[in-house]
Amino acid sequence: CSISGSTAYCWWEGLTGVPQNLPVGITELNLKTNRITTLSQSDFSRYRSLTHLNLENNHVATINGRAFYDLSDLTHLDLAENRLSNLTADMFTGLANLEELGLDNNEIVDIEAGTFNATPKLRELQLDLMKLTILRSDMFTGLGNLQTLSLYGLGNLTDLYLDNNEISDIQAGTFNATPEMTFLLLDQNKLTTLRPGMFTGLRYLQYLDLDNNEVSDIQAGTFRSTPQLRVRNLSLQHNRLTVLKAEIFAELSSIRAVDIDNNPWQCDCRMLPFRQKMTRSRSFANQITCEEPSNFRGQKLKDISPVDLMSDCKEPIILRFGRVHNNTVVEGETLHLVCEASGIPTPHITVTLPSGLNATVESGGRVTVDMNGTIIIANVTAADAGLYICIAASPVGSTSV
Repeated sequence: CSISGSTAYCWWEGLTGVPQNLPVGITELNLKTNRITTLSQSDFSRYRSLTHLNLENNHVATINGRAFYDLSDLTHLDLAENRLSNLTADMFTGLANLEELGLDNNEIVDIEAGTFNATPKLRELQLDLMKLTILRSDMFTGLGNLQTLSLYGLGNLTDLYLDNNEISDIQAGTFNATPEMTFLLLDQNKLTTLRPGMFTGLRYLQYLDLDNNEVSDIQAGTFRSTPQLRVRNLSLQHNRLTVLKAEIFAELSSIRAVDIDNNPWQCDCRMLPFRQKMTRSRSFANQITCEEPSNFRGQKLKDISPVDLMSDCKEPIILRFGRVHNNTVVEGETLHLVCEASGIPTPHITVTLPSGLNATVESGGRVTVDMNGTIIIANVTAADAGLYICIAASPVGSTSV
């Protein structure tokens, strides 16, 4: 080994064990590319000042409990490209200050619950190219400060448990690298909107559990069957679904079993297009029990005639449209407008600007519209002068001023 300052370089030395003749005060130890197979408690007991330890590309298959017990100052540990098959609850005992851990390209088939309880400060965890077929949420308990989790290369993963987390969104393509997955559990998270592409890549998916989230919107195309997406069983119980678009009926009908009960269904004209699709019996149709309006509470949507669904709806009316304040607005200031509208269901507000462009609640940028019809135009310019049009629209009709 060569020593430079407080760093010991012992790579490519053909070592079968951790050398015990190095300066006790070293802070970095590089043992990359040797033949070490086992790590024991006595291996590092004399090197208590270590902050960085590199064991990449060895033959490590066994890490005895408390092997790192004396390394309380260690912040970086690299165990990539070894032969570990199981991660156990006592494997990382003593590493209370560890921030980065590399375990990629091992032969890991299981991670015991509680494995990372001893590493509460871990910010980055590399687990690429493992041999896991089941990934459970309890595998990652204790990682409250984790910022980066890399799981690339789980091509054989069949079961993924992500329940009881704080997941609020899933980016398109997330599951492209796990084409063999058959079971995906996302119960008790914070998902609000389901979009096309969110589950693309799950062509063999047998069961998708989305119970106990905050889902209020399913966009058309989310569950459309394609060569890249097949869902056999879908559960969406205990969410915040109130209405379903007509396009969703065909997508749900293509799924063998669907559970969507225990949602706050609103049986008004917004559900009319979906109700009109109910010409054939579907198991999920019997699960839509109306919560509102009160005269339909407790009834099944399938038992309500389309004509009756229109009875409680009211066409949109614009009650007020104008400036909030009458003072003169100069360039660079903020202009406040309000478009107050009523109707059942609550109409959607669109504002046509002098430029001809439309702004809605979904729009971003310099012009914003909130759910109450307040329009804010920031950093006003001369181009903002002119005619503004407010449009209030719902499934019943639309009006503008």
